Amino acid sequence: MDKFEEKMGELASEGLSDEEIGKKLLDEMGDLCICPDCPMYNQCAEKNYEGLYCILGLSKCKLEEDDCICQECEVAEELELKNDLFCITGPEKELRGL
Repeated sequence: MDKFEEKMGELASEGLSDEEIGKKLLDEMGDLCICPDCPMYNQCAEKNYEGLYCILGLSKCKLEEDDCICQECEVAEELELKNDLFCITGPEKELRGL
């Protein structure tokens, strides 16, 4: 079990819903998020205050695939995330089928 699975298990054991888990992780890790620095992040995403896609999920904006910087993010490193392109493919939890 890696750090991501441990963290998800810990939060699930607290009886939190997926939405509550997302909010808690946003509070804990939002400052580490580098989504706004990504080449795919656009004005629509900025206007909608999007980010932390690895936890919160897909962008509601139309983003064009470009150089992905997910693996350079401290969130990805700290949680040992295995995927990338979260803004267009979905959050880590979903991509892992958890």
